[in-house]
Parts: sequence; C-alpha cells; structure tokens
Amino acid sequence: MTYPKLVKRRLVRLASLVLAGLAIFGGEKISEYSSPPSGAKNCDFIFPEPSEGDKPTNLRIVPPSRSFSIDSLGGQINDASCLNKTPIYGIVRVHTVQDLRDSLEFARANHLHVSIAGQRHSMGGQSFSKGGLILDMRGFNQISIDRERAIAHVQTGATWAQVQQLADHEGLSVQAMQSINVFSIGGSLSVNGHGIAHRPGPLASTVLAMRVMLANGEIKEASPTENPELFHLALGGYGLFGIILDADLQLVKNEVYAIENYNLDYHDFADYYRQNISGNDQIGLAYARLSISPTSYLRETAVHIYRKADFTGPIPLLQAPTHDRLDRFIINFSKTGGFGRWLRWALEKHYGPKLHDCLSRNQAINQKEPCLVSRNGEMYDSMLYLRNRLKDTDILQEYFIPPDKMPQFVDGLRQIVQTNGANLLNVTLRIVHKDEVTALPYAKQDMFAFVLYFNQELNEEQSLIVEKTTRELIDLAIGLQGTYYLPYQLYYSQEQLDRAYPEITAFFAAKKRYDPDELFTSKFYEKYGRS
Repeated sequence: MTYPKLVKRRLVRLASLVLAGLAIFGGEKISEYSSPPSGAKNCDFIFPEPSEGDKPTNLRIVPPSRSFSIDSLGGQINDASCLNKTPIYGIVRVHTVQDLRDSLEFARANHLHVSIAGQRHSMGGQSFSKGGLILDMRGFNQISIDRERAIAHVQTGATWAQVQQLADHEGLSVQAMQSINVFSIGGSLSVNGHGIAHRPGPLASTVLAMRVMLANGEIKEASPTENPELFHLALGGYGLFGIILDADLQLVKNEVYAIENYNLDYHDFADYYRQNISGNDQIGLAYARLSISPTSYLRETAVHIYRKADFTGPIPLLQAPTHDRLDRFIINFSKTGGFGRWLRWALEKHYGPKLHDCLSRNQAINQKEPCLVSRNGEMYDSMLYLRNRLKDTDILQEYFIPPDKMPQFVDGLRQIVQTNGANLLNVTLRIVHKDEVTALPYAKQDMFAFVLYFNQELNEEQSLIVEKTTRELIDLAIGLQGTYYLPYQLYYSQEQLDRAYPEITAFFAAKKRYDPDELFTSKFYEKYGRS
C-alpha cells in the first residue's frame, strides 16, 4: 500500500470516529464545546476556603485625594485559575511613570500594600493580595525595535503578541518566551518564563538591561554589570523587589524551519534529545507531547522539531490562527473521558500535521515536501481555543526533571494521576537549559520541563484531588533532584519550598533589604515570605 493511500485510509477512519462522537454528543453539546465565551467566567468558588481571618469582607475604602486617581475602588479580583477571588482596596490603571510614583506615594501614606499585575495568568495570587492596591500595567505598553542591533525596548505592560507583530515587520523574532503570547512582558520577566525555543535557556538570559522602580520611587538601571544584584533578584522575583518599568530584549532573525515529527517511547526521548537536538544549531525549536490516550497513556511521545531550511524570497507576515472552534471542541471533548482523550491523541498524531499552516499550501498537501514555517509563525499562538463556556477551570503545573530521571518521573506521574483520579488533559515536554541568571533558579542544571494541564470542576471535591496530586508530584520531583514552578497554586508546604529552592531564605532576606516596609506583596509572599 502506498503512503498516500495509507494516510487517506487513516483519515477516513478518524473522520468516521469524529462523526460518531458528534452524533453521540448532539447539536447542543457541539455548540457548547466549540463556542468561545460570551462573557467573563463565574468564579465565585474559592479554594482553599479562606480561614476566618482571611474571609472576603467589605473593606473600608477611603477615597484618595483629587490629586491622585484610582480607577476602581473596592471590588474583587481573580486570576486565570478562577479559584482566588480576593477583595482589594482598588486598581490603578497605569499609563505613565508618574502614575506609578503617585501610586506608591499614596500606598505608603495610607499603609497599603501594593501588587503588580499584567494579564494575571499566574495561578496562585502572585499578582494581588487582600486589601491591596493593584497596579494594572497593561496600559504601560510602548515598544520600539532597533533593527540594526536586533533589540526590542519594551514597556512591561505590553504583551508578547504586540512585540511579535512589530518584530515580524523588521524580519526579527523573539529569542525566548512562553508558548502563549497573551502574557505581559513584565509578568513573564517576573516568573522567568520559557517555551519551545530551547536555546539559549529561560527568558532571563535574553534580557540585556532593564529599569526598576523601587518602593521609595527611585528608578534603578539594572543589567548584568550595573546593579547586578537587583538584576538577578527582579528577574524571576515575582514582583517583590520593585516595578520593572521596561526592558531591552535581545531578538534574533526570523528564520524558516522544516517541521519534523517523530513518535517515540518515553524511555527513548532522553537519548533522542542527546543524539539529535542537544548542541545541534540547525534545530531552532523543539518540544514533545506525551500521549493522554488510554491505549498509550503517558508512554508514547510525539516529538516536534524545527530544522533550519533553505528559503529564498520574503517570509509571509504573521497570520491569525483559523481553527479556534474546531480546536476548542476537540480539547473540551477530551475532558469527558477516555474516548475523548483517545480521539484527540489520534487526531493530533495522524491528522494534526496535515492541517498545519505551511508557508506553501502545496507543502501541506504534498507529503513528499516538508512543511515549511517561520519562527514567528510557530511562536505566535494565543491559544484562544482554551477559552470556553464550560463551568470548570483549567490548572497549569510544571516540573523540572533531570533528563536521565525522565522515565522515573513519568512512571510516578502516571501512578499518582491515576490513583487520585485527576483529570490530566495534556503533558507538554520542553527543554530548559541551566539558569545562570536569576537568584531563584528553577533549572539548576539542564532540565526537561513537564508542563501539565489539569481540568477540574469548580467544587471542593475536585479541588482536593488536584491539591493532593500537586503535593505528591512535588515530592516526586524533589526526590529525583528536580524542582517545580512557583507561579501556580499555593498547595505546597513551606518544607517543600525549602527543599526545592534552598535559595529561598536568602531571596526573602534580600527582599527585606530592598523593601524594608514590605510595600510590595502578594498572596505568595504573605504565605511563605513574611516572618
């Protein structure tokens, strides 16, 4: 049987299965699972249940003087987890440096704590605290591109999508970022994000310089050579040392890659990485996914690498994705059980590469030609299909594991998730090189990053399942000389934090030197950092 006929037969079989699934679901469910949200999700459920002293109350709001304006007094705030609804003093929508100075002066005069917020995709209250003044940085978003030096000068309220759009017109691309471009630059710097660009490492390694406003309103230049301690602390510092105003980010040339897809057993991925990806400067991007299908659960690995390709002529400019409704339906259908997960994995494995947006349509259709894509095109992803109308929430977690410990971690992950009955929807595997920049490194050596995507309903029973699963996975990671990522739910104990991050004591001591009145705070800091 020829390859095209085999592919066609597989696609016909998969299409039949999709149609069968749709028939079972019915029209109403199809619409519910494929439609974007019509408004904000109802996030009244809170977990963990606040203690008596922390329960939401009606705060006493004292209006500021006419010389300073707060855009929203009182009210409540939440983050992308939908589990952290918190009453606050108010929100200042920042547009200028003077807005920030006025905000800090007002907070000091009125004994308020301050938190810095962007898109609020950290999921453990890292960008707000009860009764605090929130600085909404999203309007502080000016960008300029130095084409000759390949540098983006970016105010930290800007999003990665905005940077990508400007860089694309100059033939440039970001060097490192998360895999979703809706995050703010400041938020990404504060958590030291990373993504499918495996070189040079976490985002902090691409920052040339930045300006930081301290708690007293003073602005400091920070770089590897100027105020280097502040530079190391503020990057990956979770907004606790000051407000990162702007940053100079090193860009790279926008390149064209040929996509290569491979399927491996999870035991073989570390060797494959060492032999084919590590040290290979022809590989521009790389990541993998573990199967969530019941027939190959956390055993089969789909590897996607992007090899530099010879390409002449202009590279097409960025285009918005076009498959949101279909992608949304497929991922929401996979939440419903084993058949949905099996179908999604089968579609991704056999059909996904055929739907890829290639630079030439002939490349997408003709199996003999590799699919060519631009670096910008592959890194330009808002993942709008994750936004839905369902009465649930999706929780991210991330664990960093030494490559030679990968099989043990995957085996432990499989056992923990299945024993607890957690609804694990996705496992993405990334390569993260050693962090030699920040004061609180999650990658203390070259690591494999396991990005886990859990789904849960908004109730206590399923929240307890995810909480227990999280603590057990943290113990598993630490036992394998790994770590876990801090921007997510605060389910871990102080002892787990100390074991994974032995630098945390010095980190919090430095916080008190730079901010002795603890003006900058968050739920994360209040739980683990305050003495």
